[in-house]
Amino acid sequence: MSSSRRKLFFAALRLTAVLLVLAAVVGLTWWGTRTPRATSQNVTAIAMPAPGADIVYGCPAAPRNTIGGVDVGEAASTTAITARDEDSVLTYGTEEIGGTTTLAQADGGILTVGGPGGGSAGAIGTVTWLTPSGDLRGLAAAPCTTPASVAWIVGGSADIGASSELRLTNPGLTTVTATIHLYGSTGELTLPSSGQVSVSAGQTATLLLEVAGAADDRLALSVEADGGTLIPVLVTESLDGETPAGVDTLTPGAAPATDLAIPGVVLVDAADQGEAQVDGAVSSDAPLVRVVNPADVPTTVSISLLGPGGEEQLAGATAVIVDAGAVFDFSLAGVRPGAYGVRVTSDTPVGAAVKLVRSAGEYPDRSGALAHDIAWVQATTDATRGSALALPRAGGLEPTVVLTNTGPDAATVALASVGGDWEQELSVPAGATLTVPTPAEANALEISGPAGQQVVAAAVVTAQVGEDVPGELISVLPAVLDADVQGTRSLLLH
Repeated sequence: MSSSRRKLFFAALRLTAVLLVLAAVVGLTWWGTRTPRATSQNVTAIAMPAPGADIVYGCPAAPRNTIGGVDVGEAASTTAITARDEDSVLTYGTEEIGGTTTLAQADGGILTVGGPGGGSAGAIGTVTWLTPSGDLRGLAAAPCTTPASVAWIVGGSADIGASSELRLTNPGLTTVTATIHLYGSTGELTLPSSGQVSVSAGQTATLLLEVAGAADDRLALSVEADGGTLIPVLVTESLDGETPAGVDTLTPGAAPATDLAIPGVVLVDAADQGEAQVDGAVSSDAPLVRVVNPADVPTTVSISLLGPGGEEQLAGATAVIVDAGAVFDFSLAGVRPGAYGVRVTSDTPVGAAVKLVRSAGEYPDRSGALAHDIAWVQATTDATRGSALALPRAGGLEPTVVLTNTGPDAATVALASVGGDWEQELSVPAGATLTVPTPAEANALEISGPAGQQVVAAAVVTAQVGEDVPGELISVLPAVLDADVQGTRSLLLH
């Protein structure tokens, strides 16, 4: 083929290719006008139950004198475990246990609950620890809780004379890295290693919050787990000089939100909760509401009390600005004795808890300080979604069930003893709090009710002690959501 003919041939090919491309574009354009467009559906999250599996709980160990007390006294400890389903198989540590088991110890451990077909209704586990005298005089009661990837605890102190030990238990099979954010009175505090702690499989790592070096008496924290889940517990111990100033074991509460509820706030006479002098002696603690603002901007907070007569604003706690990253305490001084719930509302999500106090007499003599015990109560979620509430009674403990309805309408609540035949259905008025008498043989309750209610529940546990410092000790147990409720996950469907 000559050179001129080859040029003409390739030019014809290029022209043909261009015409084919144009034809394809025109055809697609016509098709688009003749073919209906694909319809788009709204994307929404729905709640789906997680696959059935064994349920794992972490039962906390007793306080271990991280404060360095000299006279620690003799403690009475109990770990009580009750299966929610009689067909469940329970293992505590490495030993299989019965469906109802009480151990005279508070060493802590992993509770595993399995059931027929790989699913389980879970269990109710409670650890109590009581010391009537000595530097660790106090009562600590805490539920066994399930692991989580994110947890919040509001409470504790790193001030002089106080110790706050954060314990992180890894129930899994791989190492988990925890990132801890610690908040104080002026903002976020600096922890060693940027707050990162590595927790080996099946182990518990500990961190004393006083290592932040701030000597701050207002603390709150979050724990974020990477590579698995963790079971956090915060154990607090305090001395006011030589005077015992209480112990407690804190488990995680509700995540920060703009509307929080705290149940089980039982207040007594001022002289019995550290608000007044007794023979010239004073208490270093008094009841308060603690709020943490984890955001990087200030927020406005208001607090109200929900008592037997309805909701009323807490004096001095309306539209208070809490700085970014800061922890702020609101006094409950002057509130009439009685059972309350506390409501915390804010512009941006905050975390919250209440500290209760029970003071005794001056100790040691001529110290000018009142011995006392404390209890932290975390904000929590609706108990009528399905939850259980432990009622420990061994060793003279006295539990009082407290229900608070933060909703706009009366709420129906059904209570039933676990493993017993006692049950009761009652109505809790809107914005009100009730105490519910329970039979002495009831050691745990199941709580339920219609969907969409806003009822929070707790058991206020007290004990009367004598010896060197007679008086009342206190701790508060929250209602723990059922395993199937905790196991629900939100899935995004496209």
